[in-house]
Amino acid sequence: MKLYLDFEPCKECNEMMTGLSSPEMLFADDKTRADESAKFLRHLTYNHNEVVQAVMEDLPKQKRDQEPDFYK
Repeated sequence: MKLYLDFEPCKECNEMMTGLSSPEMLFADDKTRADESAKFLRHLTYNHNEVVQAVMEDLPKQKRDQEPDFYK
């Protein structure tokens, strides 16, 4: 599942996003990439309430949209 978030990133967000998209990180091992991604998600969770609100509002809607008809 992919979520597209529209928010104003802070300085720390910009630094983390730059790091996550760097060539070093793109070719890093899976554990390193997962650890850095988790660090970014923790930052979003604890420092950007607007992101958490948007995710909470969007997730149930996406889940319902993705359910096959035979579950209804």
